[in-house]
Amino acid sequence: MSNGDPVSVSALPRFGVAVSALSVLVVCGLVAPAPAPLALAVVGGLALGAGLGRDAEFALTAGVAGLFAAVLVAGSEGRSVEWMLAAAVPVVLAWVTARHALRLGAQVGRAAGTLRVELVHLVSTTVLLAAGGGVGYLAYRSVAGSPSPLALGLLLLAVVAFTVSLR
Repeated sequence: MSNGDPVSVSALPRFGVAVSALSVLVVCGLVAPAPAPLALAVVGGLALGAGLGRDAEFALTAGVAGLFAAVLVAGSEGRSVEWMLAAAVPVVLAWVTARHALRLGAQVGRAAGTLRVELVHLVSTTVLLAAGGGVGYLAYRSVAGSPSPLALGLLLLAVVAFTVSLR
């Protein structure tokens, strides 16, 4: 990416791409019973895949926005706050690992052994997501006491802010 040449799909680290694909499948599975959220998740997953294939961060971001919209639409159909918070984790994981795979592929390609770096990135991201989600949920429960739309909105805003901070 630094020299302006796009990263070929064959140069992308397999593990990061696999984690992103698995995260998209998890989101699809979580929202599967409802057709509208499933359609949003599938379109988001395809856009994320296109972003990986074409080295386009805009497509990655658009795909993850579709995945997040799928979680929001599925959550508005009577899901609990806990479900929405847990369903946001694979969305963030898909975005962060896809972006990391693009950057790693641009820097060293697949020829270099990148599995350790990708595992460290995956574990640290997962730990940060769990810690951030736990703190956000505890704040949500302590402030709200009972479910309220304002507290849910603030919790989802915190998820988005946390996702941007991982960038």
